[in-house]
Amino acid sequence: MINGSRIRQARELRALTQVELAEHVDVNQSTVASIESGRRIPSEELLQSISIRTGFPPSFFKQDTPDEFPIGSHLLFRARASVTARQEAQAHRFAQIIYECSVKLANRLTSIPLHLPQLPDETPEVAAEVTRATLGLSPDTPIGDVSFSIERAGVFVTVLPLSIERIDAFSLWAGKYSDKPVIATLGQEFGDRQRFSLAHELGHLVMHQSMRGTFREIEKEANRFAGALLLPGTPMHEELLPPVTLTSLATLKPRWGVSMQAIAMRAFDLGLITERQRTYLFKQMSMRGFRKREPASLDVPLEKPRGLRQMAELLYGNPISYQEFAQDVRLPVTLLQETLAMHAGTSVEASNSPGKVVQFRGR
Repeated sequence: MINGSRIRQARELRALTQVELAEHVDVNQSTVASIESGRRIPSEELLQSISIRTGFPPSFFKQDTPDEFPIGSHLLFRARASVTARQEAQAHRFAQIIYECSVKLANRLTSIPLHLPQLPDETPEVAAEVTRATLGLSPDTPIGDVSFSIERAGVFVTVLPLSIERIDAFSLWAGKYSDKPVIATLGQEFGDRQRFSLAHELGHLVMHQSMRGTFREIEKEANRFAGALLLPGTPMHEELLPPVTLTSLATLKPRWGVSMQAIAMRAFDLGLITERQRTYLFKQMSMRGFRKREPASLDVPLEKPRGLRQMAELLYGNPISYQEFAQDVRLPVTLLQETLAMHAGTSVEASNSPGKVVQFRGR
């Protein structure tokens, strides 16, 4: 039996409209709409054409409808004004399919229990402090690897091989009971921006499982959470001594793995600089082009989450047997290869932090 929702899933991941898919497979748009809604069953010949155009095997379209996978925080809050519906759908579907793949792998292994606080009534600063403690992190030192720390808490973290302007990351609670936290980041250029995006999305998971307030207020809270998580107050008071200058911000960036702009905002939130001083610092950064590109000598390495690739290695060997893997999860080989290339494996070469392994075990 063909599942029309799976055809829509593949179409949107490939950023195709119904009209575009219809043209490629030589049918009317109404035919594609009827198939996706379940009112019409495609012929084997048409299914094969859809398979060729989307790159998904016919077996993909014969699966049950997936569990709930909501639109997600960034797509709902941060990108709404500047990202097209097609781009939103592509990012959402890509994350959904990779999440489904991870669930299939995790069901064959003993996965990590969830240890994530739910703090809807706390301030972002208190929520960040409690989250650091829950994640087993020191209260006043830099976080060496943000993605690894979040994965150890049982959150599924993935990097999508997509680049969409204005979408850095998004988070959501997936699954039949909305009990499985997911953070999806898109391919990014700068590690400091990636780390802040991860911390921002973690803030949504910790504070905003039930939405209260305006989009603007919720986003501001997540930003404050990220600043407090990555730049705890006590060491910032000790290290951000007056006068706070571009030089002092640049000195702290490599140590804390956070952009100069984020450090300046954190200094303002902590009352270490006035609004006038903050405005002056940002003007100085704008004049030097730092708002778009901070000095290359201060670049922070990109992080690679580990869980997805390490599950694949446990089940399909190292190097991974992608043909067997793709057949089992009913996905294109190239999609899996491109996605897992964004993730770290168990080997030193595959990881920017050697020795850090997500603890999965075979059942």
